[in-house]
Amino acid sequence: MTEPDYEVAIIGAGPGGIATAHMLRQKGIHDFVIIERGDDFGGTWRDNHYPGLAVDIPTLWYQLSFAPNPNWSRFFAPGPEIHRYLQDTAAGLGLYEHLRPNSEVIRQQWDDEHGLWRLQIRGGEPVTARFVVSSVGGYVNAKTTVDIEGVDDFTGTVLRPNAWDDSYDTKGKRIAVIGTGSSGVQITAALSAEAANLDVYQRTPAWVLPKVDFDFSPWMRRLMRLPGVVPAVNTVGRLAMDIFMVAPIVHVFSRLPDNWLRRLMPLYDGWSRLLYRLLLRAVVDDAATRRKLVPHYGILAKRPVISSAFLPALNNPSTNLITTPIDRITATGIRTIDGVDHPADLLVLATGYELWIDPETYRPDTIVGPCGFDLAQYYRAHGLQSYAGTAHPRLPNRWEIVGPLGFVGFAWLDYVETVAAHAVRIIHETRHRGAQVATVSQDAFNLWNERMRRDGRVAHLYYTATSGLNSYFVNSQYETPYYRPQTITGSRQFARHSPLSDYQFTHVHVTALPEEQPA
Repeated sequence: MTEPDYEVAIIGAGPGGIATAHMLRQKGIHDFVIIERGDDFGGTWRDNHYPGLAVDIPTLWYQLSFAPNPNWSRFFAPGPEIHRYLQDTAAGLGLYEHLRPNSEVIRQQWDDEHGLWRLQIRGGEPVTARFVVSSVGGYVNAKTTVDIEGVDDFTGTVLRPNAWDDSYDTKGKRIAVIGTGSSGVQITAALSAEAANLDVYQRTPAWVLPKVDFDFSPWMRRLMRLPGVVPAVNTVGRLAMDIFMVAPIVHVFSRLPDNWLRRLMPLYDGWSRLLYRLLLRAVVDDAATRRKLVPHYGILAKRPVISSAFLPALNNPSTNLITTPIDRITATGIRTIDGVDHPADLLVLATGYELWIDPETYRPDTIVGPCGFDLAQYYRAHGLQSYAGTAHPRLPNRWEIVGPLGFVGFAWLDYVETVAAHAVRIIHETRHRGAQVATVSQDAFNLWNERMRRDGRVAHLYYTATSGLNSYFVNSQYETPYYRPQTITGSRQFARHSPLSDYQFTHVHVTALPEEQPA
């Protein structure tokens, strides 16, 4: 029997990696390694520590179900607190002994003869594993380039949200923030009061909705320590999301003809825009600034930004919202196309991330299955597809925690737990049957994706035909592979009780691994 280095290799030590490791141990599987390119657990919460960073989902729903925390400081916890929570959870579960830090997996190659994965590590020894669970996260890397000329000419300081220099003193500086997504909004709100001047460069206005935030009082923490309270809160949140949001879109509106939907959707967006104008009138003093802040796309076409501090910050006389397009970055600041030079000491590039929904994110010859199957080439040729947001028939013994048409619900940690439960269940079933290889069948894969196209018709129409927006909900192939058109309840049920007949369980008949040859 072929014996790899590990039974399971988990790639990534963020929330998904922690959830997968915990579930493996629950199934009695202890022979696993967590391979992490960084130096610790935490994922994006380890890498991002910029001013104003906080979770945009109420903290009660932003925690792992098996590690409830009654000691949160706020309803929307700050980023460092989320990071400590993930570190403490990993330590409490004894996962540090499984962690292989500072090890970036640069290639995954399936060995069909021996029924295992060979993982190439940058600057390190390769790892072999029977099963691989890729938990690299959804926001893979911050974009390394911006489509603005002259960045290298700037003589001041350049910072990115995921590479913030905590030692840099922003007080009294002239600051330029490019981007008004979640990171840009949070950074703007945090730095506005202390900057000598802060220019916010907005290409597309965001829906910035109020954050009802507050400190948790001692009696609230005591309440959260009572058995069953946190699970009950999570259950209520899931049901509310299903009843009022997911189920109507997936099971009701999907029955309406396209011409009806094309008439109804603009009415919904128009009503939302009217309410948003009322919010802006109540919060933002300057009428011209208010006009710049009104989105032209629908409220559901791009994930809203949650902040109660950004819009008031624009009332600060030293904070300016600039919508004139940027011509170039100069040595001393930013020049807009009207020829005006805006001096800056600090340039904040909050311009987004490479996302798992983009085929360009997947590099050729990095994930290779039997007979030379290349996942990146497949995605470029056939679009992003998966089985249950996690498996592919040409990649045996491999699951992605964050995959195409995978995200379900509204809380990221709840989502990654759902997908991890499916992967671990199939790994356990493979071992239980005495098999070594589990492969989702092509028929099951095809049927699943056909179902996703059918049930996701309303969302696809909304994102593409009515919003007129290029966002991370719509990729370069005009696909909409972000959301999984399934209720939270349905996805959790599927993770634990999906048909095992959708997989093929086979055996490997070899006796020894070949010795590694020197490079």
